[in-house]
Amino acid sequence: MSHLIPMKIKTLLKKIPLFSDFFLKGTQIICAILLSFLFISCSENKESNQEAALISNQDYKNVFKPLDGNWKGKFYVYSDKRGQTKEPAQPDQIDEKYLEKLPLKEELVIDVAQTYVSENPYFQKVMITDTYPSANGEMNSVKSEGFNKVENGKLVCVVNKPDEKVVHQGRLDQEHTIIWSRNISNPLKIEYFRETVRQDSYTIIGWGYYGDDNPKLSPKTWFRGDYKKVK
Repeated sequence: MSHLIPMKIKTLLKKIPLFSDFFLKGTQIICAILLSFLFISCSENKESNQEAALISNQDYKNVFKPLDGNWKGKFYVYSDKRGQTKEPAQPDQIDEKYLEKLPLKEELVIDVAQTYVSENPYFQKVMITDTYPSANGEMNSVKSEGFNKVENGKLVCVVNKPDEKVVHQGRLDQEHTIIWSRNISNPLKIEYFRETVRQDSYTIIGWGYYGDDNPKLSPKTWFRGDYKKVK
């Protein structure tokens, strides 16, 4: 009997699949099902995100359209004669009257020519020519190119200058006004400005912190732009 039992067991085992086979096959089936669910879930999430982004973009359809065309004007850079003070730091409620109350000194005047062309309701190209006097009195002319775009429900402005790529994030404040800003810590470059575009006028009011400025104090540098549409 001692020899018959092992032989019977061996014969039986040949006919009955091992538990490990069931386990492996079961695991493979479960993994396949899980992967299928994950793939479906990821696909649905991707489609959902794309749909949400598209809906968000539609909220800003043609937001840059009023800028289309040619503009000429001046961009003024000022410094606060008092330097930085304990007055409100990084103020966001600013306009012409706010600037008029500050003791500002004109530091630089730039002649600006801009051309904006919308390629679709969410993307607009811009070409900029800045002309300003150098330290020795000679006139410098600098050309830059960039674009405004709506991406994932957000406004983005990119200007590629000869020595720097400038990126601002934007948000719509009123029907005619976009607020643009950037915040870089090293080197310090914090900027905020209100861009208002009407039928034939285009204005900018803002401030900046640079270099050794203290962002917890009032801005030392202010700027204003005033442009008219030309044919």
